[in-house]
Amino acid sequence: MRVTSDDGVRIAFEVVGSGPPLVLLHGFFGDRTTWRSAGYVDALAEGHRLVLIDARGHGGSDSPHDVDSYRIDRQAGDVVAVLDALDIARAAFWGASMGGIIGLNLLAGHPERLTALIAGGVHGGPVTAAPAEVQQEIGLFRSRGTAPFIEMLERQGPLPAWMRAAMQAADPYALAALTAALGFREGVLERLVRTSTPVLLLAGDRDSRLQSIQDTAARIPDAICAEMPGCGHFDTFLRLDLALPVVRPFLARYAAG
Repeated sequence: MRVTSDDGVRIAFEVVGSGPPLVLLHGFFGDRTTWRSAGYVDALAEGHRLVLIDARGHGGSDSPHDVDSYRIDRQAGDVVAVLDALDIARAAFWGASMGGIIGLNLLAGHPERLTALIAGGVHGGPVTAAPAEVQQEIGLFRSRGTAPFIEMLERQGPLPAWMRAAMQAADPYALAALTAALGFREGVLERLVRTSTPVLLLAGDRDSRLQSIQDTAARIPDAICAEMPGCGHFDTFLRLDLALPVVRPFLARYAAG
């Protein structure tokens, strides 16, 4: 299924299972199929109506090549468009990495649409990347595609074949534009300090962002930071065995609102 967002970008999504609605939004490089490949759909579909979304620039969604299309407010608006198309007033949300960034911004801009938020490997503070590093990544995407980034991840540990396939299928020019958009963004913490929505932040204890994630949890009322032992950034999604025991009781308590 597809829905057209406010700026004309078509967003692909699918619905699986039954129960309280739960939006699943993948990270950079991924698409909605990675939730199924990693085992989350089988694990959650019996108790939740899963709404799996392809973020713009990924999977079956449109992939514009201009930076402005990837403004974070537009990406949060894509989720709202999908919920509206499904006539879902409120839903729980689980975002992995980039999906978690979108989730935090969705909570800041549209708190009435969420019953609970889970975000893996992200914080709510501002981000200002080194311009030279951003330009280097953009140049790599445009000249060599996703191959250098696959090589980088494989140096850190085994990369599942399904994740490699998703990365190889991605549009490198869309990812270049997304890199430019994500490299410089305002924080949302000041807009979240008054939220009453329960928040669960998943963080690997080897993630360089750990302190910022802990600081975000400390600032948001009803927020929990769950540290995953021996994990880096990407592991907060890959390690189903560590994530689900934390997420399941959180969803059982809060997903239905």
